[in-house]
Amino acid sequence: QGNDIINVSSSSSASDSAGGISSSEDDHSLPGCILANGTLSNLNQVQKNQLKEKIRAMNSEIPIYGCAIRKSSIYGKTRTLEISRKYAEVYLPFEEQMLTLQHHGKKWEVRCSVKKSKGKRLLTGWKHFACGNNLQLGDVCLFELLRNKKKYAMNVYIIRKSLYKRK
Repeated sequence: QGNDIINVSSSSSASDSAGGISSSEDDHSLPGCILANGTLSNLNQVQKNQLKEKIRAMNSEIPIYGCAIRKSSIYGKTRTLEISRKYAEVYLPFEEQMLTLQHHGKKWEVRCSVKKSKGKRLLTGWKHFACGNNLQLGDVCLFELLRNKKKYAMNVYIIRKSLYKRK
């Protein structure tokens, strides 16, 4: 099956805090999904509803990992994406390994490595994935781990922060 991009618009701005963004809403409140800190706090209610619907429609046996794209993921010399300790310890139980990211029939090989906080970080190859999919600040990526005992692979679904106004 193909991966989806869901376009959503919002007037709120995305934050680049690497830690927990304070939020009155529990960022881990979506069934079947583990979200990075701050993911829900930057979404409006329409976006949150679309996120919930997408996760429900995916109907994955393995929890989905979701995170909002931050500056460190798309700008600068060393672009990386962090995967929370809560998800990584259970579903990515390795020190360092190549991981295949799949989106719309294309594949990217990305090096996934442990970081000091015991979470994981997507390194080499992430920049190509981010550029190839035109990821923008505030977009939300949902990572669906595929069952395969030989190799780690994830389908990636992108929920866009805003609509591109082209007529």
